[in-house]
Amino acid sequence: MLRLPLPAAFPAETPTPSPGPAPGGSTVLTWGQTLAALLIIAGMITVIGLILWGASAAKGVTGSVARSWIALALTAGLLAVGVLAFAVNDSTTRSTLIGALGAAVGAATAFYFSSKSTDQAHDLLTTSVGTETVPDLTGRTADDAMRVLSTTTLRLMVDPTSPAPAADRNVVKQQPLAGAVAPKGTTVLVTYG
Repeated sequence: MLRLPLPAAFPAETPTPSPGPAPGGSTVLTWGQTLAALLIIAGMITVIGLILWGASAAKGVTGSVARSWIALALTAGLLAVGVLAFAVNDSTTRSTLIGALGAAVGAATAFYFSSKSTDQAHDLLTTSVGTETVPDLTGRTADDAMRVLSTTTLRLMVDPTSPAPAADRNVVKQQPLAGAVAPKGTTVLVTYG
């Protein structure tokens, strides 16, 4: 039988590599490598928190930095996990970790901005409705408390567990407290004693 050489358009078959770890490589990190990675991630999260706390204190910001800290810590931690994924010699596992990293960073970013927009929407609602300072009703009779609130948009409500208003009973407790800033139309709950 006569054998002719194959043209260059039809190269000889080459064996396909089997999926799995690379020759001589391990698919898992050693205990020391895992511990070092966890310590690095914990250190990054702590440093991020200290930077945010210091920056907010320097700027005189009175709000919480928890939302920012959570979002940045999640992003930094996920980035570190993504870098550690390259230590795994299995390409399928590495691809899965990188895909999960992208989805998780997207979720952390969405968490940060959705929470922030919720706060802004609340501020917008308060601004559009308007606010009033709650007057001090403690020590006043029922008629006097009603007269004071009639000059505002606030409404008076007697606590159902309170004794009934009477000429000899005064307000002993109110919610919201006197001096608080409340949206217009808020109900002030009073207790008579």
